[in-house]
Amino acid sequence: MSWKLKEKARVLLSQEKGTIIKSWGGKISVALIFPNYYHVGMANLGFQIVYRIINDHPQAVCERAFLPQPLELLEFQRSSTPLFSLESQTPLQQFDIIAFSLSFENDYPNILTLLDLARIPLRSFQRKEGYPLVCAGGVTTFLNPEPLAEFIDFFALGEAEELVPEWLNLLYELKAKKVLRREILKQLTQVEGVYVPQLYSITYNEDGTIASFSPKKGIPYPVKRRWIKNLNNYPAHSVISSPNIELGGMSLLEIGRGCSFGCRFCAAGWIYRPVRFRSLNALEESLPSVLIQDNKIGLVSAAIGDHPKLKAICQIIQDKGGKISVSSLRANAITSELLTALKESGHQSITMAPETGSERLRRLIRKNITDEEIFAAVELIALSGIPNLRLYFLLGLPSETIADIDQIISLAKKIKHTIIKQVKKKTLPGTITLSLSPFVPKPFTPFQWVAFENLGVLNQKIKHIQNGLKNERQIIITYDLPKWSYIQALLSRSDRRAGKILLEVHKKNGNWNKALQETDINPDFYVYRHREFNEILPWDFIDQGIKKETLISEYHQALTLS
Repeated sequence: MSWKLKEKARVLLSQEKGTIIKSWGGKISVALIFPNYYHVGMANLGFQIVYRIINDHPQAVCERAFLPQPLELLEFQRSSTPLFSLESQTPLQQFDIIAFSLSFENDYPNILTLLDLARIPLRSFQRKEGYPLVCAGGVTTFLNPEPLAEFIDFFALGEAEELVPEWLNLLYELKAKKVLRREILKQLTQVEGVYVPQLYSITYNEDGTIASFSPKKGIPYPVKRRWIKNLNNYPAHSVISSPNIELGGMSLLEIGRGCSFGCRFCAAGWIYRPVRFRSLNALEESLPSVLIQDNKIGLVSAAIGDHPKLKAICQIIQDKGGKISVSSLRANAITSELLTALKESGHQSITMAPETGSERLRRLIRKNITDEEIFAAVELIALSGIPNLRLYFLLGLPSETIADIDQIISLAKKIKHTIIKQVKKKTLPGTITLSLSPFVPKPFTPFQWVAFENLGVLNQKIKHIQNGLKNERQIIITYDLPKWSYIQALLSRSDRRAGKILLEVHKKNGNWNKALQETDINPDFYVYRHREFNEILPWDFIDQGIKKETLISEYHQALTLS
């Protein structure tokens, strides 16, 4: 084992506050892995919540692992060092459970890299007695786990607070009885929300669509996504802080889950239903634990401005000597009081997501924000003295035209003029950043049936916006590369046959172009194809509590606005 790598782990640990160290004796050992770099994974609140949930369990111990940085990866390979945990530097192969926390589809290839480094067989059927069970949870898994079905022994679908302790309890009992691996997986399906892919059979039609998706005898169908009724019973905030985290110097505090607006493109607004808020009392009880880590608190929710007690939350944090941070605000939720609190907390930028430049498209996607509300918010931001503004836009939405793209350009210019008018200067006090992202249709949304926009067209639209704003000083344009959005669309909408592509990407060291050329799977089948309403979709076996008829109705309503 490499001394350099172990020393790097010890240095990271020494810079953390809040690390949980538990003895292993007689416990279920879990290696919780975020399939990206340390600074990214530790900025993920869901990852930190699961870390605490497992370590709170009296019969479990949880340690962490992450994707090594490029130079570290070379050192692992050069020294033949197996991937090990951060806390005790124990090789992952010695754990009972390898648990992946998944938030982004584009991290999927990293899962194979990590299993390889840990010297664990990539495919589930190759793992014999003695190997850790490999599980996965996180938002991408309860949207569509199927691309990873070949590599994961079991998935935990839904919110973790009650689900994780339940499968830990069962595993602890089965381990004590020395039950064999195959029987363990079968019995785990007794826990609502646990999905074991190998216990379901799939057949396909000649055209490549799914003909049937069938459970083996005694295995549940559909699999119900888990959610918790009362958020107040489960605190959700950062456990560990470190200067090496992407959001170093700030702890995260979740104030609610779900969004009441139900935008037709947004999975979070559908799969986290019903909308739930933490009470003011529950949040106040969490604050001492959060403020002991950092004095800046990042509020987390799908729609921050929806919390009915947001003003009081901000006031309590400030009264306790804390500062406030938010990621994005809905235009009609922005108030002068909120902006004052953010300004006093050191905010130098405000983020809004108009999503489109045209009101027609906003109505189509059910983002019911008017231009008037956007300009009113911009005026308040300008008057607050916060200098910078970031605006998120989607490209490639259903029925989008070049006129809609021109309205992004027009809206940006009008916003710039509005700010200059309010500050009574000839130039902006800061910058306006337009962040452009190709629209990726997601499972369990009304747009789950539509096709992804052609890559060439997306690139043309980005170029059109760049040309339209090239003479506008202090307007900056950033964008997600359409080719990576294409990959995200592939991984979020494909079935378990896409595992062949992931294996090829792994063999080709991350070279997607070569991998796609050398597999017999046509990625365009998953990306560019419009689905029929009567088609069996890869994720249809998951019960989100959403009727498909509701999604179809929303889809038809959108079409009337196209």
